[in-house]
Amino acid sequence: EGADGKGGRTMDEKQGQALLEKWQGLLELRDWTIALRVGCLPDEMRTPEVDGEADWTECRKTAVIRLLDERCYGERIVPYHPERTLIHELLHLKLCLLGESGNALQDRLAHQLIDDLADALYRAAHGEE
Repeated sequence: EGADGKGGRTMDEKQGQALLEKWQGLLELRDWTIALRVGCLPDEMRTPEVDGEADWTECRKTAVIRLLDERCYGERIVPYHPERTLIHELLHLKLCLLGESGNALQDRLAHQLIDDLADALYRAAHGEE
């Protein structure tokens, strides 16, 4: 359980790097150079109100993934799960060549698909249904 007792999982740099390597391999993203920043404060995130984000340059296959510090997660319906958030951000890299469509509804649906896939991969990896 996380520090808040709500079932989340705390992640340090070493654990984060191990999970990054695991999921980078599973998602066939080994050719990407990815810097992972765990325990980020809200003012270190480019986007407000997110628990993770990725900035990437697709032509160079480089990215920075930032994960929000658990202490800043706040009262949310979904428990803090940095591994699931990491998977979500890696899926953005996997699918980045599809780009944004310019259609707001289509882009929102694509983001929901990424979130659903991240959840399914996380649950499958942990033997959850």
